Amino acid sequence: MIMPITVVIPNYNGAQLLHKNLPSVKAALALYDLQSTIIVVDDGSTDDSLQVLEKEFPEVQVVIHQQNKGFAEAIHSGVNAAKTELLFLLNSDVEVALNIFAPLVAYFDNPNTFSVNPLILDEQGNNKRHSWNLRRMQSGRLKLQDWDLATAQKRRAKGDWLPAAYAHGGSFMVRKSMFLMLNGFHPIFKPFYSEDYDLGIRAWRRGWGSYFEPSVSIVHQSIGSIRANTKMKLVKATRRRNRYLLEWMHFSKTQLVCQALPFTIAQLLGELIMFDVVNLKGFYWAVKKVPEVLVARKQIAEAQSVSLSSVLHKIH
Repeated sequence: MIMPITVVIPNYNGAQLLHKNLPSVKAALALYDLQSTIIVVDDGSTDDSLQVLEKEFPEVQVVIHQQNKGFAEAIHSGVNAAKTELLFLLNSDVEVALNIFAPLVAYFDNPNTFSVNPLILDEQGNNKRHSWNLRRMQSGRLKLQDWDLATAQKRRAKGDWLPAAYAHGGSFMVRKSMFLMLNGFHPIFKPFYSEDYDLGIRAWRRGWGSYFEPSVSIVHQSIGSIRANTKMKLVKATRRRNRYLLEWMHFSKTQLVCQALPFTIAQLLGELIMFDVVNLKGFYWAVKKVPEVLVARKQIAEAQSVSLSSVLHKIH
């Protein structure tokens, strides 16, 4: 089935990335369906991103934030501007394969498909583990599991669908109506990281699935706009904060008390001994958001049809 899609690309000071990667997106869309469109949301850039778009890509629809609002808000602006049911959310530091779209669109013949992720490669052609997000409860955390690409490809060739905990936020296709029903990325994770993880879990808990398609790929380049424009200590502390927030929002009370809490205490004691200020700051930031976490837990519980444990059982 051919369905028009809208590619939504958030951009912050990524003029060179747009120049480098937008041609691959244009070529892939031209091969797939001429009805489809590209929306770039410029999130308060101070470089020449807008000039690059105007000069080199006049056919691209541009949504402008006068001030930087962060990844999630840029995506939301693009989603709201899109006219199609299928969206492909894509970072500016990604080059897509020419044949990427048709195999992803095929998943949406199933009305319960929420999102699908392609194979993610680095610039040396190595596959990244986050292509297929297999998560298991391990030592009080949702640990990312190893997987083998050849096995995944064989399973897919036999017709198996490969469920994933979530689709990677930098390159995934999603159904707009479901994205909006979930209210998109949760604002508690601003400015970046874990919002895609939470979104995927919330979708599964509604009964909607996310999948991995290993037959098509993207290349995720090593330096994106977050790392290029943000101090690494802030990135590290925010990652840690958001890991706690996600666990506190989705773990059951038993999982929190019996599994997450002992691991957290041991980890924090080690970080106190090592005087790891950055990760300790992440925990402190998370604690300050506990009132927001409690509200989110209540909202998720009211909307869910399955538990986190049931979701993990489906992902294998």
